Amino acid sequence: MKKVLITGASGFIGGFLVEEAISRGLTVHSALRNSSNTEVLDGLDTKLIYWDFENVDNMANILRKGDYDYIIHNAGLTKAKAKEAYFKVNEQYLRNLVDAIRMADLKLDKFLFVSSLAAFGPADFQPENIVKENSVPHPVTNYGRSKLAAELYLIKQQDIPHNIIRPTAVYGPREYDLLTVYQSLGKHIEAYIGLTNQRLTFIYVKDLVRAMIDILFSDHEYKGYFISDGHTYSAQEMNVIVKRELKVKWTIPIKLPILLIKFLAFCNEKIANISGKYPPLNIEKVNELQARDWNCDISGLEKDISFVAEYNLDHGLKETIIWCKEQELV
Repeated sequence: MKKVLITGASGFIGGFLVEEAISRGLTVHSALRNSSNTEVLDGLDTKLIYWDFENVDNMANILRKGDYDYIIHNAGLTKAKAKEAYFKVNEQYLRNLVDAIRMADLKLDKFLFVSSLAAFGPADFQPENIVKENSVPHPVTNYGRSKLAAELYLIKQQDIPHNIIRPTAVYGPREYDLLTVYQSLGKHIEAYIGLTNQRLTFIYVKDLVRAMIDILFSDHEYKGYFISDGHTYSAQEMNVIVKRELKVKWTIPIKLPILLIKFLAFCNEKIANISGKYPPLNIEKVNELQARDWNCDISGLEKDISFVAEYNLDHGLKETIIWCKEQELV
């Protein structure tokens, strides 16, 4: 059996990724920090590997002993107070991992790096209003800029066969960023950011991890792929689905100007400096929320692995809301 090491295995995407890799016949080792909550991995046939991304020698020893066929580098930082933290975790840790691979003299079949559509930014800045592989990147957040820096580094490492996958907004059970939207609608508050409509894209977590393993097994190398379910949606369409699943008959629609959202985010960050807990609504998040178009081209994925999403937003949100109800979150 082929063996894969998955970093960030205890996170939202990571847990589903471990499940998918096991179901596809791989021997799975889950790379974690000592402080990681491993609850999502309980009961799964995976070996837990504890390591430190800042200790290249230690990582090299683990890789040498593991003799892995594949590595999926899924670990990353999505929320941080400082720009430096994003670049340390999302770029420098990738560099350290590549150094460890070389130090271990590990001959990989494939290295898969999980980046983000945020690395290229929204389609607002693209001439055809769609982000493509040949688009000029225009990230609007430090998270996106750090992911782009990591991509630019990895592309130059031609001795390591690799692919890059750039998911749009990922949702599903155990994802909490969109939970505030579900909870708000459950309380009959229907909030919209900005005064003009947005064009949004989504990928259900089970479709994402299935595509990731397909890419891992494919003969295609040194290529990047955007991934969504192939459709675009308005915030109104998403809210209609959520309200239906929550059986919410009425809501109070509120349009929030971007300037107001920026002020609230600024206040949230000031409070966070006291509490030490970084808020979901922050300046970085506002930079994403004010973008009007997140459409991306998935034709490369369709061509190379015959990708077709099994979940559209309707199907995916239905399954997600069921999970939220079971957890008594909504």
